[in-house]
Amino acid sequence: MKKAFRVEIEKIVYGGRGMGRINGKVVFVPFTAPGDRVRVQVLRQKKDYSEAGLQNVEQESPLRVKPFCGLFGKCGGCQYQHISYRHQLQLKEKGVRDSLLHLKEGKNLEVLPVIPCSHDRGYRIRAQFKGGLTDKREVLGFFGLKSHQLVEVRQCPLLHPLANEIFKGLQGWLGKKREYFVRYADIQVSPDENKGVVQLHVKGPYHSEMAERLGKEISGVKGVVVAGKKKISWGELTLLYRLPEIFGKRSLQIRAEYDSFTQVNPYQNWNLIQRVVEWADLAGRERVLDLFCGSGNLTLPLAQRALKVWGVDQDERAVENAQENARKNQMDNCLFIPAAAGAGIRRILAETKSVDVIVLDPPRAGARDVLDSLALLRPQKIIYVSCEPPTLGRDLHRLGAMGFHVQRIQPLDMFPHTYHIEVIAELSAVSARHPANTRDRFKDFSVFAES
Repeated sequence: MKKAFRVEIEKIVYGGRGMGRINGKVVFVPFTAPGDRVRVQVLRQKKDYSEAGLQNVEQESPLRVKPFCGLFGKCGGCQYQHISYRHQLQLKEKGVRDSLLHLKEGKNLEVLPVIPCSHDRGYRIRAQFKGGLTDKREVLGFFGLKSHQLVEVRQCPLLHPLANEIFKGLQGWLGKKREYFVRYADIQVSPDENKGVVQLHVKGPYHSEMAERLGKEISGVKGVVVAGKKKISWGELTLLYRLPEIFGKRSLQIRAEYDSFTQVNPYQNWNLIQRVVEWADLAGRERVLDLFCGSGNLTLPLAQRALKVWGVDQDERAVENAQENARKNQMDNCLFIPAAAGAGIRRILAETKSVDVIVLDPPRAGARDVLDSLALLRPQKIIYVSCEPPTLGRDLHRLGAMGFHVQRIQPLDMFPHTYHIEVIAELSAVSARHPANTRDRFKDFSVFAES
């Protein structure tokens, strides 16, 4: 048997694990809290640290509370249910600060208090469930922490009630004898529409009427997609969302495709939009670029206050929805470009030499590949929305080297009870300059020859 060790948990690091020491060497232990005294078993030895599994808590931290889900500690979806929500916010704010300490602003960087979520449960409007076999039964669930071991789920407390209702119906539907196997199932719902879309990825034979039968059998479903050797669908595959009325402007409605990116938390999405619009500080004369725009979640609220807005996204269906959303909301100052970020920037540079504000909301990998070309548009302000503080810190460091100064940071708890955190950064062009190699990279573009 592997030897067990007693460890004092000093702090929580990004990723949600507690950090302690064994004989001076750092060890990371999941599902712990600062101040815990725990008994652990080392699972993996690395050069500079170890990873351990929690055996039991011998002395509890004052931060601890009782988890509200019986699967906590088995399912890998949540990391912080054992910590009070108030302290979760404090831990996340500290994690953001630690991720950005290397910036030139350093300890003087203005990091605002985390915006808490009004609904710390029942907030998720989309989720992906993995398929597997347990006792020869086909089940759906989530993977365990850092593993591909399936944990069967009957309902998830973080899911919106409508998503849980559809998931329950899907489980009952799958309980009937079938010839195919569901590899995973995606559920996405709209609280505004009170409807959802289900997407199944299956292995084995299935018939063309399957999508329609599933949709008609499960309450609350307006559209179904079944993908395997071929793709079949039934019903309507877009969902309608209402955007907030901000600073006296009318509320907007947007439609998004079932497989296009949408924010997982509609309550915090409203706060996100409000803060981005507030920091953009538009007076109606500005030209704005919204990079990674999706279906127009940020583009349209910005367009209500700008002279012109370009939206760029490589998801062609999302861009088609964004164009339709602009038309239905009677907004004619939006131009949407279906292209990767770099190609979209080149197209805009062919039309204009500068924009006033750039808003970008990239995926977790960040925007490193396009930061240099952003400077060529000479923005006076950049608002960077990120769901991954470490890559945000990396990208802000690069923008700082290009002359953009970080003005303030706003963490926003988009994902309660997990280690994830949304962050908004505002940068101003104090002395922004063009990286030397960027102009050479686009030298075939005639716009550069003119400037």
